[in-house]
Amino acid sequence: MNGAPAFPDDVDVAVVSHNGRETLPQTLGCLRRAGAPDERIAVYDIGSTDNTAAWLALEWPRVKVRCLNENVGPNPARNWALRETTRPVLLLMDSDAYVHPDVPALLRAALDRAACVATVAPVVVHGQRPQDIQYAGVDLHFMCEAVNPWLDRPLVERGQDRRDIGSAAGVALLIDGATARQIGLWDARYFVGKDDGDFCYRLRLAGFRIVEEPRAVVEHGSRPRSAWMFPYQIRNRWYFMLKNYGTRTLVVLFPALCVHELLQLVLLVAKGHFGAWWNAVRDLAAWLPDLRTSRRSVQATRAIRDRDLLVCAPLIVRRDLIGGGLGTSMKRAYDVWLSAYWALARHLIS
Repeated sequence: MNGAPAFPDDVDVAVVSHNGRETLPQTLGCLRRAGAPDERIAVYDIGSTDNTAAWLALEWPRVKVRCLNENVGPNPARNWALRETTRPVLLLMDSDAYVHPDVPALLRAALDRAACVATVAPVVVHGQRPQDIQYAGVDLHFMCEAVNPWLDRPLVERGQDRRDIGSAAGVALLIDGATARQIGLWDARYFVGKDDGDFCYRLRLAGFRIVEEPRAVVEHGSRPRSAWMFPYQIRNRWYFMLKNYGTRTLVVLFPALCVHELLQLVLLVAKGHFGAWWNAVRDLAAWLPDLRTSRRSVQATRAIRDRDLLVCAPLIVRRDLIGGGLGTSMKRAYDVWLSAYWALARHLIS
């Protein structure tokens, strides 16, 4: 439509939504302009209270609707979609992801299971500032924090070359369904935070590649994240490392992790968020009895060393947590120390 390439024959679309009534008209409209047939789109509604399902039945009757009664986070819906899809490839999207017309075809052209490319990510730009990047070139810091070197930089600077990346945001991903099922799908324990990073890490741990197609641009109608997410982000980071990192990796990183956790706790207490840290501790403790089983499942798929998947780069920390000039200087010094630590540690991780 409108000069866009034909929608790929072997791709289904799943849109995961919670109270997405305001954004779904634009999301679905963008998919239609990209040539996606309505009957190949499914909306997975997670415990919405905004009458999403009824609105879809009236306005988009050929779009399939699947409803989860409770808001359990996006991963159960993502897994439902990956199990239910009848085509080998799935375009998995959030309900505030607005694809440009050529995105599905560009992503599909970069997916190549023969070359171990099992997931393709677009460049995600800010919905309110589509000239500026929100996610590109994403990777994973060895402290299990996101590395996002293109954040808020102009889209035109990114260039047109495809690149292997270490991780990707779950805003919009083209996924080979068989590979996703092979690695155990998305971990339903995560409610929010680290959920996409966990999926990407396990994908790469099993020897598969994630490629970024920069000509595929997706606008993201995101909103600033608030402090209510802190307990999930803290807990999920700990769980991510305990489940996915090799034993030797955890041992080698232990001194740095101790420093990092202490600094994190001091910072949270100073900003009045001790409750978030304590809730994270409590929740993680409840998960520990099942950790060995989860860890064994992940390690059974391992084909790549942690040291070949992790990187070191300046950490991304919210400005309201860092504070002014002194906080910025201390954060910069900490980044330098982490870089020196990683330069030695990566040689000790097999």
